[in-house]
Amino acid sequence: MDVDVAVLRSFVVLAEELHFARAAVRLHIEQPALSQRIKRLERRIGVQLFVRDSRNVCLTPAGQEFAVEVGDVLHRLDAAIGRAVRTADGTRGTMRIAYTLSVGYEALPVLLGQAERTLPDVTIEAVELWEADVLAGVVRRDWDGGFVRYHPDHPEVTSLLMRHESLIVAMPDTHPLSGRNEVRLAELRDEHFVTTPTELAPGYQALLDEVFDAAGFVPHTVRNTVPGNRIMALQRRKNAVALLPASAGLTHPTGIAFVPVVDDFAHLPVWLVHRHDAAPPMVFLAETLQLAARDQGWLVPPVRSR
Repeated sequence: MDVDVAVLRSFVVLAEELHFARAAVRLHIEQPALSQRIKRLERRIGVQLFVRDSRNVCLTPAGQEFAVEVGDVLHRLDAAIGRAVRTADGTRGTMRIAYTLSVGYEALPVLLGQAERTLPDVTIEAVELWEADVLAGVVRRDWDGGFVRYHPDHPEVTSLLMRHESLIVAMPDTHPLSGRNEVRLAELRDEHFVTTPTELAPGYQALLDEVFDAAGFVPHTVRNTVPGNRIMALQRRKNAVALLPASAGLTHPTGIAFVPVVDDFAHLPVWLVHRHDAAPPMVFLAETLQLAARDQGWLVPPVRSR
């Protein structure tokens, strides 16, 4: 049976008001037009819904039952429309986000926590991967977006800056410099650095190479037997250090000290990447996360105190 939604809404309003003039005002129509809608509805379904006289309007028992059911239908219809609109404009949906290990120390939980508060109808599923797998997965549409440390030069990808993060040096707490409040990277030119294998994180390692180059030396490196977790490697190697994002210091591992690097060039970015043709929810999420990053003061390079 084909019944106009506008007619059903008119019925519900009249059922609430039990007064044609007041109901017509709420519906922004003339009273005769409302009367015609109700008569058309009653003819359509073959049931008298209202009892009318010169002074009163009341629902029939059938009208009372119909009012409950139609009110529920219209409520669910409005909710469905709202969900569809929020999905289309990006304020509802499920987003699958990949990220690299170092982004997971602080940037990821802070930004996604803000997104959960700002976009309660958006569900975010996050998975940790190697850098190369994050970008490849975004391009293949395995992931809606991804967090990486470098700015990928890819024709199908949009990148949004999320953070500039200071660097620290992690070292065994028995190291002669472990008690320092700060260090310049050049002071560590004779140290052996645990690094991430380039084939797993080529962009990230290239950024670190630029930092070392700015410090004026090529580091001595040692093989990391636990790829990605250089702090664990330091717990096994007592004669090495590691250059890490400052948020790695939040892990508080036993036997490891963290010393801030004060060189102006000693910082790394965090980028959120997604396809140029990403769905509206991903684009809206990316913009929301960048606003949250701006609120954190993360979009400008760290300023060193002198």
